[in-house]
Formats: sequence, C-alpha cells, structure tokens
Amino acid sequence: MLRSFVSVLLALTAVFSAIRSLTSRPTAPVGGEVIKYGSAYNQCLDIFMPDKVGDTADVVLTIHGGTWSYGDQHQFDKYAQMAAEYGYIGVSLDHRKLTDNVRIDGMLGDIQSAVTAVKQYMEKKGIAAGKMIVAGHSSGAHLALLYSYKHYEDSPIPIAFVTAVSAPCDMELFIKGSTTLRNNYYLLTALADEEISEITIGTAQGSAALAKINPIDFVTPDVPPTILVHGDMDEVVPYNCSVKLYNVLRENGVDAKLITFKDQAHQVSLAPQKMRQGAVDAMLEWADKYL
Repeated sequence: MLRSFVSVLLALTAVFSAIRSLTSRPTAPVGGEVIKYGSAYNQCLDIFMPDKVGDTADVVLTIHGGTWSYGDQHQFDKYAQMAAEYGYIGVSLDHRKLTDNVRIDGMLGDIQSAVTAVKQYMEKKGIAAGKMIVAGHSSGAHLALLYSYKHYEDSPIPIAFVTAVSAPCDMELFIKGSTTLRNNYYLLTALADEEISEITIGTAQGSAALAKINPIDFVTPDVPPTILVHGDMDEVVPYNCSVKLYNVLRENGVDAKLITFKDQAHQVSLAPQKMRQGAVDAMLEWADKYL
C-alpha cells in the first residue's frame, strides 16, 4: 500500500516535471555561467570564477535543499559567488529529484557527472583542479555527506572536506524526530526505492533499505573531515542527527566540528550575522588546513 501511494504521488508530480521540461533553463546568473552536464532539465549548474585564477584552483561545490523534490541551483548562487570572492571556483549545483522519478543512486550520479563537468570546464580554461569543498543544506546536506562518504576515492576532484548544514544525517532520527514533516516515510521509501515504514523499521528489510540512504552508516576512518552546522531548535531535521554523526565521526578518528546555532530553527540563513559568519570562518580555517 505504501509503495503504491508513493507511485501515485510521483506519477502526479511527474506531470509537472514534464510541463517544466518544455521550458528552457534560466539564463546565466549575473557574474556566472550555466553549464549543462546532462540532457535532463535539472542537470545543470552555475559556476562563478574569481577575478584572478592561477594555474591551479580549488572548488567549492554547493547543493541546495528541498526535500529531494524541488528547488534549483539559483537558491545557492549567492554562496557560490561568495566562494569566488574568496578566490575559489564557486559552483551551485542542481540535480534530478524524486519528482523526476529519480532515486538516490541517480542523484549521486548527477553529482559525480557535475564534478566531472566542472573539472573539464576548468581544463578548457587551462586551470588544473586542486581539491574540492562539498557543502549543502538540508536534503542538499544529506547528498553532500552521502556523496563525500561514498565517493571520496573516485570523485573527479578530490574532496578536502564536507560541510553539512541542517543535515538529515541519521535517517532513523530524522523519521522519528521531525515535528513538521509528516511524509518522511514516503520520502525515504521513494529515495531508497524500498519500503521504509513503521512496520519495516527495526526489521532486517527495513534496516537494509535505510542503510542505502543513511550517511552515518557510511562512516569509516577514511571519510573526509566534516563540519556540521545545526540549529538546536530545528523542527524539520532534529539537531540530534548532527550530534550523533559528530560522535560517530570522532569515534572513527575523523576530524569533525559541530557548530551549534543556539535557539535557531531549520533555516539557519535566518540566524544572526555573527553566527553565520562564525560558520564561514570555520570553513575558511579548514580551507587553510586541508586545501
């Protein structure tokens, strides 16, 4: 019954995706360029170049949120532009979604293809790719973590570290702890393409399905260093998700930093400037350390 409901839900949203695909992608953002890395509507990214670039440059890749179902790269253009202002190649990525009938493997494949496209773009300009910082918010943070933890060995641009903001990094805590999202079981069933429900959670079947999409299950001593940023009043993705991942990373000897935005909710972009600047400063400090 649950899988049938998900199929109907995705079929309905696919109608809107089909209508959307008849339109062209938006024009290039001011100061940036749009790159297509696939034929699908969402397979594109915005790239921003610093004023001065040497023979080698590092990359900051940002991934927007939207419950794996909506949004586009323009949401994070400002962060990619900020990266360019600091001297990095700034990239804001879009990817295919649940509403495009794409599951987790397809989304991770899109990131891999996008990184390849960025590397090739740089090479055409005579710039060698150095290392890459991967960053995201909410579902984008989930993808940033999962990509970094599963593909740190074969990423076309080596991953220096990952920054995850308001990340659903432990999916069982996410399911049980979110007080605003009521369709988490449907979302995760669609994402994993296997049933995840109150009935299957705790069974071998449910655990295997959850493990396919659960960043915390992919932690080893070799995964990239990780910065976690989370508001302790987050009602969408429980703060304890980041606390648990932080502890597991430390137990595995992985360099990790947990930045708590006190009394802040899911949209940490609304937090006071001092808090937000603190997170940026932490990333810059780690850039000096790992790039």
